[in-house]
Amino acid sequence: MTKTIKLIILIIISCSVYFIYQDTKGKNMNILNIGDGLAVGINSYGIKEYSYIDYYKDYLNKTKNVTIVNNYSRKDLSIDKLLDTIKTNPKLRRSLNEAHELIIVVGYNDIKYKMSLENNITKTKIDYIMEDINKNYEELIKEIRKYYKNNIYIIGYYNHSIDNYYLNYSIRKLNNILKENPEIIFINTENIANNPDKYFSNPNSYYPNNYGYEEIARRIIRKTLEKKEKL
Repeated sequence: MTKTIKLIILIIISCSVYFIYQDTKGKNMNILNIGDGLAVGINSYGIKEYSYIDYYKDYLNKTKNVTIVNNYSRKDLSIDKLLDTIKTNPKLRRSLNEAHELIIVVGYNDIKYKMSLENNITKTKIDYIMEDINKNYEELIKEIRKYYKNNIYIIGYYNHSIDNYYLNYSIRKLNNILKENPEIIFINTENIANNPDKYFSNPNSYYPNNYGYEEIARRIIRKTLEKKEKL
């Protein structure tokens, strides 16, 4: 490769970076946060506090002019409820269309509810439950893709209950389902529960404390930076 060609390539790259910067300069970063109690920011004692999305917004506000977060989160949100809301709520569809990033955490309530319907739970029954949840997740992503074309970041769950084998088994299955879905970018939180003294103030609650939510935010940041570096 001659020096002239190398110089031309360098100029093209420099111009591309400049125009990308100018195009994004001064524009809002629009994030859509959807999910259950983790997205709401329920703390270890059942009180709404700082969620991972708040820590993530704080980080982005240091690097961008303005970060706008639209929240469609509720403690009892399930995959089915979210799918139904997208189909019936034009405001949510508009938010999907306008979002630059989409962060979702949903599925835990589905597992808990479907398990509650079963008597004498077994691994075989759990497998059937997870097959059903997998189909529902695929339908959800398909519906989201009608209105949103950017990256979908989905937060996985962790095993916090040491004495509920089937719940833990279900969570591992759900995480594997999410990891294998090519339509999403999976954010792994599985090992957060390995440090309960730091991340959980109440051992009887599934919800983390501020340190736990801050750690989830750090993992979101790392994953979004990894994605941008690849691009």
